Parts: sequence; structure tokens; C-alpha cells
Amino acid sequence: MPTPDELTEIIPDGRYFAEDIIGRGGMGVVYRGTQVSLNRPVAIKLMKCGAGGHYQFEDRFRREAQAMAQLNHPNIVTIFDYGHIDKDFLYFVMEYVDGTDLAEIMRTGGMTPQLAIMLLPQICVALEYAHGKGIVHRDIKPANIMITRQGEVKVTDFGLAKKVDQFNSFVTQTNMIMGTPEYAAPEQIDAHREVDHRADIYALGVMIYQMLMGHLPRGAWQPPSSKVGVDPRLDNVVVRAMMPDRNQRFQSVTELRRALEAATAAPITGDPSSRPATTFLTPSRALAQPVPRRVLLLEDDLLVRDILRRNLELSGLQVIETGDGRETIECYHEALQQGHPYELVILDLTIPEGMGGAETMQHLRQMDPKVVAVVSSGYKDDPIMSNPRHYGFAAALPKPYQREALLQMVNAVMAVDRR
Repeated sequence: MPTPDELTEIIPDGRYFAEDIIGRGGMGVVYRGTQVSLNRPVAIKLMKCGAGGHYQFEDRFRREAQAMAQLNHPNIVTIFDYGHIDKDFLYFVMEYVDGTDLAEIMRTGGMTPQLAIMLLPQICVALEYAHGKGIVHRDIKPANIMITRQGEVKVTDFGLAKKVDQFNSFVTQTNMIMGTPEYAAPEQIDAHREVDHRADIYALGVMIYQMLMGHLPRGAWQPPSSKVGVDPRLDNVVVRAMMPDRNQRFQSVTELRRALEAATAAPITGDPSSRPATTFLTPSRALAQPVPRRVLLLEDDLLVRDILRRNLELSGLQVIETGDGRETIECYHEALQQGHPYELVILDLTIPEGMGGAETMQHLRQMDPKVVAVVSSGYKDDPIMSNPRHYGFAAALPKPYQREALLQMVNAVMAVDRR
């Protein structure tokens, strides 16, 4: 495959500038680049013609581009362009997702039940939209779910997607099984059975279990509520989504999403018989409780700071408050000395009577180049808020805060930028 410089030279009309390689797979290579005419970041997926003939890679590559072109949704990666480079390569250009995928988040231990509950509705909404357009993904798995640093879901890799009005099984004409068997519904490995949208529901059930438990549901698997911090009401959602008989599963992703929402709603008060069963901790389970993740907060407005602290604590985070940048630097330095740095720092950009977020961040980066920080401000047009990554911040958090958006961003940043 060409180097980024070589790809820039051979792309027609110099429309794109390839910068570096960000992914490799069986179907080709993905480059990070720039669309020259609009100066916007893009991802360029390139495949060599004739590669992987037995696996129908060229057909899958075209199908992926065509499926994505039909889908215009904020939780699905957008495609911009598709074409040939002479007779050697096929390529398509899509939006660049500044973040990582669920598989990497889980691999590095960044997934928590709280983050899972925040991300799952977005995944459901994306699949609802695709199914509404008559497209079944057929390869739902963590590696195909991208997460931005703002906590936005982007479903990608529609290489196995098919229209629901076409016969489609999981097996090729040469009897090769395509996709990822761990997430495949039973009907997908039967060459004589038609696969519909309920296969995506099965895969989503497997993925929900994995997001909550940290491993795949193999053998006589334990219910999700066997893990500390997981609501027992989620057990029935996972079990029904993964029923071997697709007629016994949720019959739509909308139905699954509503069941998730009901299972994660606040516990019912009043009649004790209507409340979810209480999960008692055995001594071994009590010892297994995770160490709280720590957030260092710089905010001079006491009211705003109190609101932030309470909302963050609702997500299971331990919050240390500061009102001036110098105090923030001292707290961070002390944590480094103890070998237990903060997992996230939230810095108010403007502190009228003290050191603000920009100067504080400069000191923190000198102290710890791996510091993960979010900048916060009501001045949305400030250059730092418009382009936080350029100034070393993971993301920008505009004021006023909305609780769900705040928790979604904080959890996503802590997962994506985890050391």
C-alpha cells in the first residue's frame, strides 16, 4: 500500500492530502488526511483492487460506500467521496472521527457501567435510523462503534451491510463465514436462512453484556447484575436481546432502547413490592468495588462549582475543588508526587482574580505531558474553545452546563484519553 506522501500524489486532481496511517485491516488501509478545498479533516479508506478475492472484498468495499451514502445521521459516520485510482485502487473518503472505538476503550479498562448507559441510547438510535432505511449492518461489534472525545457515538464499517429486501446470509458462496462470529446471531451462520434486522439486535445484546461486564458472554455466563454497580433490571434486557430464537428477541431496536431506558430509570419509590430487588454485597464483592476516579476542578464561581461537583459525583467520580490556577497546580503536583495523578482536570478558562485555565494548562503540561484536561467557558468564540486540541485540551465544555452533556463528555474523555 502507498505511503501517505505517495497517496497524496496519486489521488485524482489533488483533492486530498494524506497525512498518516491510522488503521489497517483485511480490506485495506485508513489514512488521516485533509480535504484541500474545504480544509477539513477526513479519513481516506484505500483498498488494492484484486485483494482478498475469496472474501469478496471489492464487493464489500463498494457496498460499504453505498450503504454509508444512503445514511445521513449524526451517529453514523458520513461519507464524502468514492472513486478509483487508475486500475490499482478503490477509495472512499469519510468524516474523520477524533476519538477511538469501544474495543480500545474496553481493552484499556476505560469502560464503566455509567459510560455504557450513556452511550447505548446513541448506538440504538443509529441502528434505528439504518433499519428505517432498510439497511441491516450485520457486523455490530465494539471495533465498529467510534466514540468522539465529546462522547458522541459514530457507527462505522458497513462492509457487510445489506438491504432487507435482498436475501442475505452470513455465509459466502464459497462457504466462508464473514464478519465476527462472537457477535453473530445463530441464523447468520446458516447459509439457508435469511438474515434481517434482528441479527443486529442479537449483536447489540452481546455488546451490551461486554460493555457492562468487560468480557464476552461465553458458556454459562453470569447475569450483568453479578457485577458491582450494574442494575439488576438490565439482566432481562440482555437475556431477551440474545435469545437464540429471533422471534423471542426484541423485534425492533426501538423496543430494545425503550427497555434500556426503563431499566436505567430512577428506582420506583412507594410500594416496596414494585421496587427492583436489592443486590446485597458479599465481603468478596465489597472488596471488588473499583477505586473512585478522581477529577480536579478549577472554577471560581461557587454556585457553578457546586453544581459541577454534585453532577460529577452522581457519575461516581471523586471531585477535588479549586478556585485559582495556582491552587490547581499545587494539588496536581502533590498527586503526581504520590504516584496517583488525576484522571481528568476541568479548567475554567477565565478566573478574573487569579490564574485562569490557559496559563494553568501550560504549567500542568510542563509538569505532566500526559495530563488530560477539558477547558470550560461561556465565551464560545474564544480560540481555545473553538479549537481546544490545538492548545492541549482534550475537549471544550461550554457554559451553561447541561447535566447529561456534561457527564457524557467527561466520561468519554476519561475513556478515550485514558493512559
